[in-house]
Amino acid sequence: MRTVSETDFSDEYLIHKELNSARQYKTFSAMTARSDGTPYAVILKEIDEKRAAVYDALSHMWNPHTAEVYEVLKVGGKYLAVTECVYARGCERETMSLAEFVGKNGAINRGAALNVCVQLCEGLEEIHKAGIVHRDLKPENIMLSKYSEDAPEVKIIDFGGAKTHTGGLSDTTVVGTLGYQAPESLSSSVTNRADIYSIGCILNFMLTGHEPGLARFRGDHRIAAVIEKAANEDPSHRYADVAALRRSLEHELGTRLIDRIPLLRGVPGFRTHTLWKEFIAAFSYISMIFIFMTAYDKFGIRGVLETLVFYVIIPLVVCFNMGDMLRFVPETIRRDNLKFMMTRTAVVLFSVFAPIIIDNIIAG
Repeated sequence: MRTVSETDFSDEYLIHKELNSARQYKTFSAMTARSDGTPYAVILKEIDEKRAAVYDALSHMWNPHTAEVYEVLKVGGKYLAVTECVYARGCERETMSLAEFVGKNGAINRGAALNVCVQLCEGLEEIHKAGIVHRDLKPENIMLSKYSEDAPEVKIIDFGGAKTHTGGLSDTTVVGTLGYQAPESLSSSVTNRADIYSIGCILNFMLTGHEPGLARFRGDHRIAAVIEKAANEDPSHRYADVAALRRSLEHELGTRLIDRIPLLRGVPGFRTHTLWKEFIAAFSYISMIFIFMTAYDKFGIRGVLETLVFYVIIPLVVCFNMGDMLRFVPETIRRDNLKFMMTRTAVVLFSVFAPIIIDNIIAG
């Protein structure tokens, strides 16, 4: 953070236009110059002291998918964040917000939508590790700096609502658009899972062209499952972090060869880009083959089928959603986390004891 006099500030920055006169903290487009004298556009954003600390931390990070924070200035009694200009008007590059693009062109295709969300995850990963939550992720705060059919380039802007989640304090003000804000934001300590909720809503928005609550994506059931998990009302049932969400999105994009093999893409252990999980899965499935062979030698084909169905397939479907089969559970149960957990527990218990019951019936 740098303290400058009002005179020095006026010498360094030429304010071009006020961008949000109706708000308490104003934002301006401005011009300044690089060390070689080359002029370039920036955004000056008035912030309070707490946000100044957040922006100061962001000024030490760089990511291609977030608007760069150049520095934080203290001018008199005010704090100003100097950030990269990625707005559509008055800046070096012609850009458009995701909200404007979808409003103009309608829903975007599957590949582009997934790519946008992968970039959002990549843009937030380091920020989340630093203990900062954006809190105001929405289509208006995502700028398309370049658009192509399947690989648009995006930048996240406006960290004016960002805060750290290390203090364990609840939010006391509504930030941004409620439809994209995690439901726990006003009643509990905000965590990085609040941003994950927003990404799930943004993905639904891109695929449907409608704001949250107006339409739910009903297309590819695998992508619908990603949205449902990311935007779960209970934060404990969402993805643990943006890296886990990114891996699921990349899986649906078919980033790796293994993601494009139909036989493997729905098998637990091979649905993430986590090497240790794949090793454990491979070892487990090889062990299962040995168990099946042992069951066949001792009990014949009936023993193999019982082992396969009751001790392998049903637990894998219920515990790991193999083949995304849990989508057939009624939505009223699936979206109620307590009912869903009790239903899954009951099915697993039935699966464990069913072979014993069947054997007793046959023996009797």
